[in-house]
Amino acid sequence: MTNVALRDNAHLAIIRPSQQSKLDVPLETSGTYFCVSFTGEASILSGQGAHRLTNGKLHILRQVEPSPERSVKFGSASSAGCLAVLVFFSLEWCAACPQGPNCRVARFLLDGGVSNGEVDDLELELDNTGSAIARSLLNCHIDHDIDALRVERSFLAILSWAYGKHTLPEQNPEWTSSLHPKATNRTRQAAEVIRQRLDDPPTIAELSTLVGMNESDLKRCFKCLYGTTIASYSRRIRLEAARDLLAHSSLGIARIALEIGFSSPSQFARAFRLHFGHNPAEYRRLPSQML
Repeated sequence: MTNVALRDNAHLAIIRPSQQSKLDVPLETSGTYFCVSFTGEASILSGQGAHRLTNGKLHILRQVEPSPERSVKFGSASSAGCLAVLVFFSLEWCAACPQGPNCRVARFLLDGGVSNGEVDDLELELDNTGSAIARSLLNCHIDHDIDALRVERSFLAILSWAYGKHTLPEQNPEWTSSLHPKATNRTRQAAEVIRQRLDDPPTIAELSTLVGMNESDLKRCFKCLYGTTIASYSRRIRLEAARDLLAHSSLGIARIALEIGFSSPSQFARAFRLHFGHNPAEYRRLPSQML
């Protein structure tokens, strides 16, 4: 795990797959944590048990009181670890907002802007913009003074995106308005299963059973909601995960192929080249600014 420290005790933790397959990060400091896992397993552990976090979503974890009993577990015994980022906004960082303690953005961070005293965690679906910002955090480091400004910019970018996503009304395309809310929810559950099972992609028959829809309805709703087929969506998600692992881990290509559910390195290499225009080995050698 790499830690990048910022002003007012804010910091960024970057978790990469390694020989240490499991890592527990206690949420022992009061403040707000943004967690995004790209590959592998991540879960919240507390006195109430474990709750798995969904890959490809921004999880906002609000820690009102210091609690060494609550932590985020990255990785599992059956995997090579997890690729993820954990952004921490300290109470001091929030208090330093330009508008002071009543700043709406600070209130969003600390309590979601609610006035009933209840503070809940939040889960936001990453769109293309949010995903790009989250992935930019994987490249954050401070080797020189100017780097601190770049990291601070990334912190502000992910916060601005989350605040806007949570605060502004969702603009749903007209072509999704014909879907019944129950069908929409089940289709989104299907996409979540695909994101969680990169190493063991479900068949359409299995997916339809898991979410309680027949295959033809699931295919139709999936195309309507995501603009592509289930198979194409699954392949894109897995190949994007492979790209992240190539860029931000030292795992071998054969291991990466296994982690994202390809039966052989050669099959993975062909699919990767068709999607990104480079084979995996070539992609790993590209300069970081081109990735």
